[in-house]
Amino acid sequence: MNPKFEEMQKRLSHIGNLNNYIEQLIDKVPGNLISQKQRRKLIDAITDDEDLNALLEGLKNPRPPRFVLVGRTGVGKSSLINAMSGKYLAEVSDVEIGTKKARRFTYESEGQVYFEVIDTRGIGESETFDTKAEDELAGVIREFRPDALLFLQKATERAHIDKDVLITKQLMEKTGGELPLIAILTHIDELNPSRIKEPDLYPKDKIDLIAEKTGQLERIFMQYGLDATAILPVSSYIEWSRDPDNVPDGEHDHPEIAFDGRKGIEELLDFLEESLDVRAAIHLGLTVRLNRVATRIAERFIRIFSALSATVALSPIIASDIAVLLTLQSMLMMIIAYLSGRELEFKTARDLLISLGGIGATGFTLRMVAQQGSKFANLVFPGAGSALSASIASGGTYAIGKAATAYYLRGVPENELQQVVKEAQKEFEEEQKSESKTNPLE
Repeated sequence: MNPKFEEMQKRLSHIGNLNNYIEQLIDKVPGNLISQKQRRKLIDAITDDEDLNALLEGLKNPRPPRFVLVGRTGVGKSSLINAMSGKYLAEVSDVEIGTKKARRFTYESEGQVYFEVIDTRGIGESETFDTKAEDELAGVIREFRPDALLFLQKATERAHIDKDVLITKQLMEKTGGELPLIAILTHIDELNPSRIKEPDLYPKDKIDLIAEKTGQLERIFMQYGLDATAILPVSSYIEWSRDPDNVPDGEHDHPEIAFDGRKGIEELLDFLEESLDVRAAIHLGLTVRLNRVATRIAERFIRIFSALSATVALSPIIASDIAVLLTLQSMLMMIIAYLSGRELEFKTARDLLISLGGIGATGFTLRMVAQQGSKFANLVFPGAGSALSASIASGGTYAIGKAATAYYLRGVPENELQQVVKEAQKEFEEEQKSESKTNPLE
C-alpha cells in the first residue's frame, strides 16, 4: 500500500476515534492534578460546545459527498473531480440506475471512495427535449439524494449555454428546487493567452477575461430566472508524473502531480464544505483536506480550553492553579497531537510545554509568574487581580494551542514558533478588546 495512503488512514482512524480518546484522556488524568468538580466542568465544556459537537457528530458517520454533474461532453467533469481530490481517481460505475440519460459513478483511490456522482449523459445535446426521459432522470436524482448539483460550462465556449441553463432550470424544478446549484466555469486556463498555465502568472488581460466570462454566465442564469448558489471559475489543469491510464502491471500506486495548474479549486472546496451536510463535509475534508478538518477541530478545543483556563485562574489563592493549568494545557497539546496521528503521554506533553519554542522555558515561566503575581492585587482591590490573571491564563493557553496546531498540523519548525506565539497573543488581545467594546458591561 502507498505509504502516504497508510499515513492518511492512520490519521483518519485517529480522528474518527477522537471521542473515545478524549474520554480515556480525561479518565487518565491523575486525581491529584484536577478535582472531580474540575473534571466534570471539563466534560461539560466539551459536550456543551455546539460547533464541536457538530464536527464530532460528523466524524461518527461520515459519507462521501453526492453530486449531480450537468454539462456537455468535454466540459471536464472527471478532471474537476481529480482536481478537487488532488489525486487521479478511478471511475467505478457498477450501479444500474434505470435511465439512459445518466450514469452513476463512484470516484475511488485504493479502496477509498471520495465522491459519489450522477453524471448526466449529454443533457441538452439531443436535438429534441424528451420530457419523459427528463422526468425519469429527475426521479433518479431525487432517489440519489445529492448534496448539490454542479453545472459545468467550458469557459472557451458560448454556444448552447442558453439551452443547457433552461434544461437545468427545468430539472431543478422537477427535483423540488431546493438542491444547491453551483455553476462552475471550467478550463479558464485555456482562455487567452492559453500558453500561460501557472495561475500566479496569469496576466491582467487573462484575469479580466475570466471575470468577463463569469459575468456572462451569471447574466444568462439571471435571464432564465435560475438562482445559482455560486458561480465559480476554475482551472483543473494538472500534469501527472506519468500517464495515469498506462500503469505498469504490478504497480498499484497512483501518479503524483508533476505540474499543478489548478485555480479556484480551493475556493470551490471552501464553498462546498460550508454548504454540504455535515457528514458529507467532514468526509470531503477528511479525504481531500485532512489538515483542514483537524485544524477546525483543534480550533474548537483551543477555545474550550482557553475559557476553562480563565475560570481556573479565577481562584484567589496564589499558586493554587498552576498544576491545573499545566494539566489543561498538556491535555490540549495531547489532543492536537492526536489529530496529527501522534499520541503523547502526559509527561511528554508537560515537557514540551517548557521546551517548545517561545512558549517554553523562560517565556512560560514569566507568564506564570505574572499570572500568580497579579493575584497580590486582591489584597488591595479584591477581584481585580483575579480578572487580570484569568486573561493571562486564557491567553497563554490560546497561544499554546495555536503553537501546537502550527507544530503538529502545519509542520511549522520549532525555531518559527516564537513568531506563531506572538501572533496568537496579539490575536487574543485584539479579540478581548473587541469583545469588551461589544459587551462593555461584562
